[in-house]
Amino acid sequence: MSRLTRFALRTAVLPLALASQMVSSQEAAGFVSPASWYSAFNAIAQVACHNCYEKQYASTFTSVLDSVRTLELDFWDQRDAVTGGSAGHWFVRHNPGTLFQSGNDNNCTGDGKGTNDLEACLNDIRLWSDSHPGHFPITLILDKKQGWSKESSGRTPKDFDDLVNRIFQGKLYTPGDLAQHLGVSSSALQGSLKGKSWPTASQLQGKVLLVLNHSENQKLSQYAEARTTSAKVFISPVTNGQNDVSGEVSGMSRTSSGYVAMNNMGKGDKQWAAQAFAYSHIGRVWGDDGVPFTQHIAEKVNLSAYYKFAEAKDSNGYRIRPF
Repeated sequence: MSRLTRFALRTAVLPLALASQMVSSQEAAGFVSPASWYSAFNAIAQVACHNCYEKQYASTFTSVLDSVRTLELDFWDQRDAVTGGSAGHWFVRHNPGTLFQSGNDNNCTGDGKGTNDLEACLNDIRLWSDSHPGHFPITLILDKKQGWSKESSGRTPKDFDDLVNRIFQGKLYTPGDLAQHLGVSSSALQGSLKGKSWPTASQLQGKVLLVLNHSENQKLSQYAEARTTSAKVFISPVTNGQNDVSGEVSGMSRTSSGYVAMNNMGKGDKQWAAQAFAYSHIGRVWGDDGVPFTQHIAEKVNLSAYYKFAEAKDSNGYRIRPF
């Protein structure tokens, strides 16, 4: 065999070896379609959990990761309806709260001790991620139930970013990272995404994407304007019209609208999921539990939030698959 032939064989084998190594480093969760790994993240449909931090839906917060890779937390600034909070601290529960409680009502570490706050829930995800290297990227929906507190409270957008950055550090995939992938400013994501692709799931393995929701888009605007290109968290406005996908989002400024790369829809507005998909945004639909996952796939819904998330799947048994 000539030297040239041997060189050609080595150079042909090397990429195959690298590909094999990359595949073997990925987790083998049975509910993740293997084809998902090589698809752009915005071209993947996922079953997501809805309010799965509540004990009625899961025994522990991280047990949800036995079924899905998109989770949700609701968080509050105040302990209850009349009692305030403390600097750098947020409470995790569904309802406004009552007196004489810890302010937390969830299945995160510290349940029953009153220490299961937002930081504890985020740490649960980080520790799971640490112990499952190469996992399919985790998307964590953070539904803020109150507005931003004044600067002296220590619960501003910057304080929020400082908390999540301290916990996740290099695990976060941020709006700035997506902007760098596209070669644009993160202030221009909304329009720049159309016709382009996010990184593949394989390129995002081991990463965590944090997504901020609020029932009032103005609160997302405040976050975007406070954090601009330093934001650690994606914003996902309430979406019920074309402008919420591609123009000045209702309740948001034109400047802050430029940071939008995700869209949040109740079941009554899910027709806008196809538009979000067309603009290479990632669209989430919640409250549509009576509709099977296969229909959501046909409707171009990226994230289908179900209460009974462990039961939803496509005809092949996958909860994560390409469109």
